[in-house]
Amino acid sequence: MNDQLTAENELHILGKQNIAGYQFTGIEGGFGEGKKAMLVKEIADIHSKGWNHVNELINRNIKRFKDNIDIVDLKSNRSERLQLSELGFTNMQIAKANNIYLLSERGYSKLLKILEDDT
Repeated sequence: MNDQLTAENELHILGKQNIAGYQFTGIEGGFGEGKKAMLVKEIADIHSKGWNHVNELINRNIKRFKDNIDIVDLKSNRSERLQLSELGFTNMQIAKANNIYLLSERGYSKLLKILEDDT
């Protein structure tokens, strides 16, 4: 993956938000100005799946996702402007995770299909 956060797709953390009884980190950017994005860690919680399991499903189906359109791996991104701890990750989670994925709305739709097939 060639994940590059640039000025055009910089992340803006909106803080904790509640939708339909779920709390998650509101994120805009990463895929274009004003575009909503969501952490796979929080998607896994919403769907009662393990974060590692969902990452594994993504990795097995990575060809379905387009870099910087559907998915960005924040762990491989070398942007110093982004602190993973600001997104709620502990130092241990950051160290242990091979990938810390951020999905666009389109990427989330693709993941939903994969999760449906996994059930």
